[in-house]
Amino acid sequence: MVADAATDANRDRAQSFVVFRLGGEGYALEVMRVQEVLDMLSMTEVPGASRCLLGVINLRGHVVPVYDLRIPFGLPVDPKPLRAPSVLIVETEEGNDAEITGLLVDRVSDVLEFSPDDVQPSPQLGLGKTTPFVRGLIRHQDAFLLVLDVDRVFSALASINGEGA
Repeated sequence: MVADAATDANRDRAQSFVVFRLGGEGYALEVMRVQEVLDMLSMTEVPGASRCLLGVINLRGHVVPVYDLRIPFGLPVDPKPLRAPSVLIVETEEGNDAEITGLLVDRVSDVLEFSPDDVQPSPQLGLGKTTPFVRGLIRHQDAFLLVLDVDRVFSALASINGEGA
């Protein structure tokens, strides 16, 4: 009876994650941070922009910058991907302001629920260049999903753009 109550409590606290692939790895991002997922749209390149800004898109009349997550993660850029990539539209918050930003990923596969107990702390070593952006691991099927710390990603992007220092 007590175990059933604990299981019910964990289920009640379960978080939903958008699961996506990037550079052969699986990532999870809290669904509350993702406004929508788009197929790759036509993009306008911005001359003189940082190397990680792919361009801007028109999202229902709003100009939305789209960044390639491969750059801050130190992954090689694939000039001719096998599949059309996806864009995660994510809301960023700075002070009282909120901005909408697009993050290019290889493909979005699922929205899954996990209990807080499913998220394990990430090891400090061994995850390569993505370590600062990973706040935990979730065992899923026969592999791990890397839980993305999107706020650190945006800090790194700001630093690359020369805005953070």
